Amino acid sequence: MSLPNFIIIGAVRSGTTSVYEYLRQHPQVFMCPFKQTNFFISDLEKPIFNGPRGSILNRERVDNLEDYQALFNGVRSEHAIGEASPRYLFTPGTANRIKQLLPDVTLLAILRNPIDRAFSEYSMSKREGLEPCDSFVEALADQERRLREQWAFCEYINKGFYSCQIEEYYKCFNRAQIHVYLFEDLIQNTAGLLQNIFKIIGVDQNFIPDTSKKYNASGLIKNPVLRVLWTRTQPARSIVGAIVPKNFREGAQRFFAMRTLAKLELIPEVRDHLLDIYREDILKLQDLINRDLSAWLGKP
Repeated sequence: MSLPNFIIIGAVRSGTTSVYEYLRQHPQVFMCPFKQTNFFISDLEKPIFNGPRGSILNRERVDNLEDYQALFNGVRSEHAIGEASPRYLFTPGTANRIKQLLPDVTLLAILRNPIDRAFSEYSMSKREGLEPCDSFVEALADQERRLREQWAFCEYINKGFYSCQIEEYYKCFNRAQIHVYLFEDLIQNTAGLLQNIFKIIGVDQNFIPDTSKKYNASGLIKNPVLRVLWTRTQPARSIVGAIVPKNFREGAQRFFAMRTLAKLELIPEVRDHLLDIYREDILKLQDLINRDLSAWLGKP
């Protein structure tokens, strides 16, 4: 029986999909066949998520050990066995649940400036037809209600309070098991970050994956006809999602929705407002992980 000996725990919209895809290329690495099993986000009893696409998360989460183990039946001679579920970082109680089953697991986290992370998630939600508000400002004003109603998606603020999230993992695991990177590390030195991960998970560091493709980019589809078609068919795509394999859906999404994306722009006043919200947590986080985060506190 094979189970993961390393897990990418987050954060959402911080390059985890790209790292997952790059790791899959390594011949000594077995990655779970699909990203986001979300097995550890709750105990065996399924939580109920609401809001746009909440039903998909309720349905698709792997919620029993037998099914989770089956995801790794394809392991042969690979030394490193991994999975990636970014909800693990911000979902309370997840660290302890991982600890109970995988006490010696290596944990990898990639953290992004929480302001940019929130806006990137908003941009993606708009592209996918999930976000009901017409502007980021309106969506931010609606956050408390969404949190209270347990929306699965489109809840942007709380995911960026990294210090308490990382602290929960530090309480459950030896710090040597937890490796925290910054989104800047991935963007500025992709090869160096991957080489470091290869070293940590114990595989050949000299392997060079193809990193030319960036996965899961945010933004709106430039073609207005395709944009309307994609966003307005979201309810239908949710229904189809019940019968179409997840890997096929993700491939279709990459082909259709990620052709040419127009970037949304974050209003400076909104950035300043979010910085006021996150400032204290950023200062606490930089002491916690011993990284200089002064760039997160200034202008982009």
